[in-house]
Amino acid sequence: MAIRTHKSYLLSALFAWLGLLSACSAPTGGSGDVATDAGAAAPSMPMTEYQRLLAEAKNLSFTLDFNALRRAYVESPHYNPHGGVRLEGLPEAYSAVEKAEFDDCLAHVDRVLAGNYMSLEAHMIGVLCSGRSADFAREDRHRYMVEGLMEAIESSGDGLSQESAFHTITTSELRGYVRLKGLQVLDQSIVYDRQGVYDKMQVRDPESGAEYDLYFNVSRQFAHTTANNSN
Repeated sequence: MAIRTHKSYLLSALFAWLGLLSACSAPTGGSGDVATDAGAAAPSMPMTEYQRLLAEAKNLSFTLDFNALRRAYVESPHYNPHGGVRLEGLPEAYSAVEKAEFDDCLAHVDRVLAGNYMSLEAHMIGVLCSGRSADFAREDRHRYMVEGLMEAIESSGDGLSQESAFHTITTSELRGYVRLKGLQVLDQSIVYDRQGVYDKMQVRDPESGAEYDLYFNVSRQFAHTTANNSN
């Protein structure tokens, strides 16, 4: 089955996802990027590759390579394989969407992104809440990140087999991808082969009723989590 590209369906997918939020949960705890004290003076340090590319993302660069940004993120000390799921503010943002408290939603999104700007879920929520708040400049910033991250994921494969699995670098990417596609998850399991670790999801397309398997290569977050647990 061909999987639809997301651009033409982004808003409709977000609104459909909004209707399904009550069935979804987002665990709390943990943190991502280390915040710095804005009032404390710090010596000037050269920018890392991740910081340089992240600055381009925040400036909505037309030439930014999102795959390069994602690779630099994984290799940086800021890397959080959960990518938002366990960041403070995300569960509250989901709750605010359910209550149609869109200004509060954006405040919670800011808390998430202050610690991890790479959270696809936070930007996905940000598109919806900023649009409902008529903050269209902010909506464009969130949409830029959502579209860039989604295109990067889809450039890695078609997700229909382990050999052609989508490569995701965080749990937030995986969750956000499935939700933006409007898919229902029927079953989920972890499978392995010599090339990596995969999150296998049996999904259903509510529009067509078709059921099929999607594969996500989660080797990077699995290796990072395993290494941290062994330390």
